[in-house]
Amino acid sequence: MASFDFVRDKLTEWNHRDLIQRFEDEEIDEEGFLSLEETDLMKLIPKAGPRCRFRKKHNKYLKKRQRHNDDMNIQEATSLSATIKVSKSSSGNVTGEMVNQEPRQKNILKPLRNQPPKRSETERSLDTHFGTLEGSVPTTDMFGVGETVYDHLVGDLCLTLPEIETKTEVKKIMQRVESKLDDLPSTKLIDFLRGKIQTLEKDKKEIVGVFGKTGAGKSFLINTILGEKKLLPSGNQGACTSVMIQVEANMTDSKYIAEIEFITEKEWKEELRSIFRDRSYEDGNDEDQERDDDDDDDDDEKISALYGKDGRGATLEELMDRKHFREIPEFRLSVKKIFLCDTAEELSEKITCYTRSDTQSDTFKRQYWPLVKCITIKVPNSKDLLEHVVLVDLPGNGDCNKSRDEMWKSFVGNCSAVWIVSDIARATSEKESWEILDSTVSLIGPGGECRSISFICTKTDDIEENQKANARTFILRRNETTKRQVRDKFNKQKEVKKHFSGGKDFLQVFTVSSTEYQKEKHLQQEETGTITKQINILFLTDVSEIPKLQEFLRNLNDRSTKTSDYVSGAYGILSLIEGAKSSDMTDSKEEVCQVLEQRLKDELKSIGQTMDEAYETFERCLSEGVRQSEESCEKLMNKVIAPRGKKGSGYHKVVKTLCKNGGVYKPKGKRQRRREINLNESLASCMIKLIDEEFKTYFPNEGKRGPIREQIETFTLDTNSLVGEHPEVSLHLIFLKTEETELKAKLICDLREKKKKIYSTLTESIKDSMLQCYIRSSEHAGKDSLKRMKDELHHHMKNNNIFQKAKKDMLGGLINLKDHIVMQLKCKLQESMDLSLKTPNSSFLPDDVTVEYNKMKMYYEKLMGCSGAVQFTPRLDLHIKTTAFESLSENGRKRVQVSTSVTMLKPEIVKDLTTHNHNPTYRLQCPKAGIFQCSSTGLVFLMEGKGDVVYKVTQWDSSLLGSRIPAGPLFSIDCPEQSVRQLHLPHCMCDEKDDNLSLAHVTDGNMEIVQPLKTTATHVIVNVTHLSLFGLIRDVFSFLPVRSQVLLFLRPQGNRHQKRKLSVMLLPNNVPLCEVEHLQKGSTFIQTSSNCTLTPRGKYGLCCELVANSTIQPKSGQFDYDYSPNFHPTFQVFLDCMSGAENIRLSLLDRGSNDQRVWECLVPTG
Repeated sequence: MASFDFVRDKLTEWNHRDLIQRFEDEEIDEEGFLSLEETDLMKLIPKAGPRCRFRKKHNKYLKKRQRHNDDMNIQEATSLSATIKVSKSSSGNVTGEMVNQEPRQKNILKPLRNQPPKRSETERSLDTHFGTLEGSVPTTDMFGVGETVYDHLVGDLCLTLPEIETKTEVKKIMQRVESKLDDLPSTKLIDFLRGKIQTLEKDKKEIVGVFGKTGAGKSFLINTILGEKKLLPSGNQGACTSVMIQVEANMTDSKYIAEIEFITEKEWKEELRSIFRDRSYEDGNDEDQERDDDDDDDDDEKISALYGKDGRGATLEELMDRKHFREIPEFRLSVKKIFLCDTAEELSEKITCYTRSDTQSDTFKRQYWPLVKCITIKVPNSKDLLEHVVLVDLPGNGDCNKSRDEMWKSFVGNCSAVWIVSDIARATSEKESWEILDSTVSLIGPGGECRSISFICTKTDDIEENQKANARTFILRRNETTKRQVRDKFNKQKEVKKHFSGGKDFLQVFTVSSTEYQKEKHLQQEETGTITKQINILFLTDVSEIPKLQEFLRNLNDRSTKTSDYVSGAYGILSLIEGAKSSDMTDSKEEVCQVLEQRLKDELKSIGQTMDEAYETFERCLSEGVRQSEESCEKLMNKVIAPRGKKGSGYHKVVKTLCKNGGVYKPKGKRQRRREINLNESLASCMIKLIDEEFKTYFPNEGKRGPIREQIETFTLDTNSLVGEHPEVSLHLIFLKTEETELKAKLICDLREKKKKIYSTLTESIKDSMLQCYIRSSEHAGKDSLKRMKDELHHHMKNNNIFQKAKKDMLGGLINLKDHIVMQLKCKLQESMDLSLKTPNSSFLPDDVTVEYNKMKMYYEKLMGCSGAVQFTPRLDLHIKTTAFESLSENGRKRVQVSTSVTMLKPEIVKDLTTHNHNPTYRLQCPKAGIFQCSSTGLVFLMEGKGDVVYKVTQWDSSLLGSRIPAGPLFSIDCPEQSVRQLHLPHCMCDEKDDNLSLAHVTDGNMEIVQPLKTTATHVIVNVTHLSLFGLIRDVFSFLPVRSQVLLFLRPQGNRHQKRKLSVMLLPNNVPLCEVEHLQKGSTFIQTSSNCTLTPRGKYGLCCELVANSTIQPKSGQFDYDYSPNFHPTFQVFLDCMSGAENIRLSLLDRGSNDQRVWECLVPTG
């Protein structure tokens, strides 16, 4: 009884007395109360508002309750951290030694036959790159013959994907910090910190809209991609998905969940009334009105699906009788219906009647899909693909129901990517797929945020009997032909293409067979270790491109970036707390604050100027648009309400329905595949056409960033430049940097949302101006009602300045956008500066977060370091005081002022100049004066103005070097605009003060040694007057250690897929990874922590452990400065992948230091 008293007391304390009886009815005692999960809360508290309030209090209580245990866990984890030392005994056996004060015994698990251990998400992620991990570590491991240490293996595997575990640990840390803040009295700083922690998880999910004709296989495709045989109902002849279905990851437990959202009872009643009205049951006065059999078919299908025989001849009141909705009380209560199932198949069966229209069923079973607004399905174990992504199965052309149509438009407008699914046999000839694209282009393009369109051609295995003898050859040939035809047809869609910049990967075409993929996947699991398995894998990747679609989702999911953003934000918060505790108000703080406030003012001025330019551009376009619209408005209106070829009496219903629905007519039934008729859009068409090109320039979805977004991204307070002079406020500056980064990311999201509203302003403004006229026109009935409706519309349009108002409203939207961006930057950053630099020392701050801060700093540095090691992109380390330089032009010398902030740009590969036998040629498009860094090579260019820099790595001429050797790649650089004034070349020296480092400038076969302007920790800076060849050189007798990288490339040996060859390359870390990858076509680059420090001409050996059958050549290799365009492996490891080994531990040994380990990592072999 006391246990129930606890629950009653808590509910009373939290102002939820109304839930007491419900909790007692469900027999929830104290233990059950503390164990409540999200799915339980959905059942107990159906309404979202009370559930959110309860969840917040419940989570807060659990955090406090666990605080002590969590603190103890941190201390235990710190004290029990162990280092595994691995060394080989003289007999060749591998021994392991645990170095720890309190060694823990590992659980040694014997591998079970025919029962592989449950696979972690980390392993599943590794499968993508290295194949399936068939079990745990082989029997010849360090812990004993014939035994496996599975938990030790998983720990090592986690090191290869640190972000998966890091985010979980960082969340725990921030929960403890939040709990400590909750115990403190409220102050401005404390409240600010609480708010920052609560908003760390900002997850705006990427939406992939999946469109396609009935029978194209959308549902089956989604099931296959997610690895589920039966999730979305599919496969019945005559049945089709009739509602919007969004599929996302279940982030809380292992249940399959479906949340069914209904339209309201009032909306269904209005829809029925509309059906009756269309049949002339309630309105039979219009002599011009015609019947539409297509509409009747659609209406009959809805009524027969829900009511069966009871719907025939029933009145509106009879159809709304409550007896029809007894099985779905949630519909009348306006709450979601929720199913929780253990399997996908069970869930599929339960939701079929809510999703599918089945016209060929012999027996009546009530179907509820006409009442459904949307269904959300949550799939467990799918974080790898769907943690930050939602797949939405969408009908092609909205809905007649207002709430469903608004949701459809919202989904389409928010799509980051669009998939159009079509049977491969009709991919180019079938009109519906292309009509979908045409009808949605304004919503996904300028009115949306679509960054890519993919055509997915299904049923590639559907071939004729006489083609099966050479099935694979035929399928591959047809796949390639279809891809080419789809691309060609897309390129002819001028009205579609004009809305997009058309970047390299904007249009993609995939060919898939969901049936064959699932069949071959099943065979692959059965046929382990045989040639059949290899053939199956080839079929999976070559014939059915399901894995490519999975990789598409994985890239869109981008868990690594989300983790980095979260950790960065958390690190900033803890830096502020530590900084506020460690320093009081000082002259240094005041000085830093003044500098930052002036920089903020200057940067805001620059953004304001760009926004003003946008306003002036659109004002010119809109003024011309108003003139054209006023001249042609009669023609624009008649195009809709009196089109050629339509008799007056035969078009009455369209015009009347259009007036009743605010200027929009949506076809129903078989006509639904036709594009909607929108009078507002037609009237705005002249203005829209004149702004389209400028809108694409200022607000592009893909390709170039656009000047407004570029201004946001290049905005910076440059806090890093102040750390050297003011180390006592370094923690405050770290916090301000993370705040600036976070705010800029938010503003880019805001820009995307607001530009969609700005684009729709013209149509919405005209709709608003015409609304009263629409209402009056819809009331006309009887003889000549069609003529009177048209006259009413024409008269109102001519006499109400609707085009001037539309122009004013759009320009007002641009002004609001400018105000929003400027005020957000000004207010948010000023608040952050005030709290970090103007708030006196506070005794109310938690005094025991040092442990959390140090742990967070470790995670932050580890995560940022690992991500940097994967691809070589050295960050510029600039401490130059001045931001100005003199430029000589035709008008004499002029002083050019640029920001010292560096903008990272991704270069374009110039395909015409790049082949397999030649190094890539890069083009970096620098939009204005400033400092720009190439993300691939690390090169930095200080630009006097706008310009394209073209460059590549070329061969050093040894005859010019004399007693010097290369210390970096030789770059051939050109800029047609001649706007490059300074070069920053990346170096690999451990000591930036190394006197042996010089810069070579090669022109016309002659080499000049140039004195550097400055050498930073990462780059050598030099002023330039003209461009040619530039590279770093050093003294040939210098043997100082250098920052280096170990790069791994894995490839099969010939046609024997059981055999693999691992190439190990030792290179200076200023060799661009992209250059090496270009020469390793056919190999898989293995991402790992590659950083190490090596000595030039030093002897090194490679050790390969945890694998029985491997050969390393050579036994020792020399580390040389290899800056030639042809990079060769230092070591090669020949692996027998069928030996049972999943992973190998590679170690690099310094032969000159008694085989001391200088680098090691764990590598899955596949």
